Amino acid sequence: MVNKIYDDKKILKDIFLGSLELADPVKKLEKMKFDSPLGRLFFVAVGKGAGRLAKAFFRTYKGKADGIVVIPENEKCDELDCEVIKATHPIPSQKGLDASYKLLKAISKLGKDDLLIFCISGGASALLPLPPEGYCLEDEIHLNKVLLGSGLSIREMNFYRGEFSQIKRGKLALTASPCPIINLVVSDIPGGDLSLVGSGPTFVPEMNRITTSNLDFGSKINRFFSENRKRFSPLRNKDLIVLKSVCLGSSATLLDSVSEYIMKNYELNTLVLSSNFEGDAASLAKFHASILKEIRQFDRPIKKPAIIVSSGEAHVELPKNHGRGGRNSHFALALAKEIEGVPGITALVADTDGIDGFEKNAGAIISGETIKVLNKKAPSKDFLRDYDSFSAHKIASSLFYSGATGINLNDIRIAILR
Repeated sequence: MVNKIYDDKKILKDIFLGSLELADPVKKLEKMKFDSPLGRLFFVAVGKGAGRLAKAFFRTYKGKADGIVVIPENEKCDELDCEVIKATHPIPSQKGLDASYKLLKAISKLGKDDLLIFCISGGASALLPLPPEGYCLEDEIHLNKVLLGSGLSIREMNFYRGEFSQIKRGKLALTASPCPIINLVVSDIPGGDLSLVGSGPTFVPEMNRITTSNLDFGSKINRFFSENRKRFSPLRNKDLIVLKSVCLGSSATLLDSVSEYIMKNYELNTLVLSSNFEGDAASLAKFHASILKEIRQFDRPIKKPAIIVSSGEAHVELPKNHGRGGRNSHFALALAKEIEGVPGITALVADTDGIDGFEKNAGAIISGETIKVLNKKAPSKDFLRDYDSFSAHKIASSLFYSGATGINLNDIRIAILR
């Protein structure tokens, strides 16, 4: 009997793209119906994939509407019946600041007979900078740079971003009052807390939830957080009229789609681990590797041929001097190290929006042979120690490119064992 040869790298790419198509938040938005207000309907979409979401809304809504859309510079957007603004991500810039002022000005003109539909996805925090009074754009840029290298979870980073803002954490919603609001959210936050996506411009927290980490932003910004740490938010839900908040997609719905796609197309025993993974990338990689090795050696908790899937967001705390590569590339390299020499394992680790950190790759596809290739081509390099995962995957030819997908449902990890 001849063993069948599988191209698992190709299969992983197919599962990634096929599952994203199934989980596309646009599909849910297209099915939604919105009653026309007595006055004006103003539609706002901000974040990764906001252009695609706005297109779906204007294509399906039967009434008259206008609005504003803010998207990252690297995303393409079809012509829409509203203004489209491109800003920078993940580091804020003047373009985003201008967008924030323009958005607040437009929303401040809405009244009680109007309706604000606010559609938000991951990336909105950087796209809409507006620091507190007495602080400047450079302060917010510095804040974001410190946060991005801090190793904090996305929820913790967004606590800081939301407080250090005149537009986030419900402040945009207060500007819209007394106009009713419908929130449409594409969540990239593990656990699915909609109020944290984009630092929650239209969600009002009951009280400030600033974390107590020991991050040093410099004396000026440190003083701001010290003065605001225990103060209750001046905003109250009674000041706002939020008709409903709808989740258009999340890491949980993504894993549902992955499972469905695998079941329809591949004869693989599937194990879904969790959609809520958070923590150090190397530690999470070690955990995933332990499960892969258990299946490989003992056929438990499921039998081979198998596929394991997880989502969530890993963290990487960068040293002062570091190389290139996002959190998914780092996770993939750490996983490759853990499964070095183990046959029959191929794994994809990627960001669903197609962009891993500051690079243009979505992530990487590795196997038990990846480290062997690295050791042969660059024997004197320790890429994990140097936080230089992009360079490692480039040398090993393990980079995975999907292009910008316009769908941001957090990170995905898929591993096949035979």
